[in-house]
Amino acid sequence: MKKLYSGLRAEMVRHGETQKELAKLLGITRENVCLRLNGHRDFSISEIEKICEYYNKDYYTLFK
Repeated sequence: MKKLYSGLRAEMVRHGETQKELAKLLGITRENVCLRLNGHRDFSISEIEKICEYYNKDYYTLFK
């Protein structure tokens, strides 16, 4: 089974960032980040845009 959001996870590791730090960027709880990364909830369009802008990467690099 393919791990969800492997590009985003890899970028977080490269930057040494935690789910808590991503949560702060998005204005949500760490628990909600965990739910999104594990596929139990979807990232909103505005959250995806913030993440892409923050990491200076395109959607396909981080989310496909």
